[in-house]
Amino acid sequence: MKGVTSYRGFAGYYFRFLIGQIIKLGKLKRSDITILDFGCGEGRLKQLLKSSKVIGYDVVRDLSDINDWRSLDFDVLVANEVFYTFKRDDLNKLLIELKQKNKSLELIVGISRQGFLNKVGMYLLGRPKAHSNTKLKPKEEMYILKQHCFVLKEVNILFLAYIFVLRFK
Repeated sequence: MKGVTSYRGFAGYYFRFLIGQIIKLGKLKRSDITILDFGCGEGRLKQLLKSSKVIGYDVVRDLSDINDWRSLDFDVLVANEVFYTFKRDDLNKLLIELKQKNKSLELIVGISRQGFLNKVGMYLLGRPKAHSNTKLKPKEEMYILKQHCFVLKEVNILFLAYIFVLRFK
């Protein structure tokens, strides 16, 4: 698949573990919700939940279930290690648009810490350019999210990432 790096070996284990924690923290096994997997990549969230209620959207069109996320009504947005690729203004605009679409939307956001352990892991796993498209550092990303949202839950995953459950202010 063009533009996507498949997760295998230890990287795959970590990624599946991270998605599992997102499912657990967000209580995503509920049957009464529709989930937008924003930046779905290969669709691991949908595969793990085995649910047609998970709709994948990615900038790589071949990976998306839909062409435009705006055409969908959804209760939960999952964005796992996606927002760091946004410019500050673009993330602000997206959050404003999401709030206008659904003020009660629940957001579950995974943020890579991009710290020392992440850097060591990138080289050990042969992915030295894993965060090369970073436009927002983790602190900047979290600052923007907190401008728009309340943090309902927060979990530190192996000192490599954070998962936040958020709601709009």
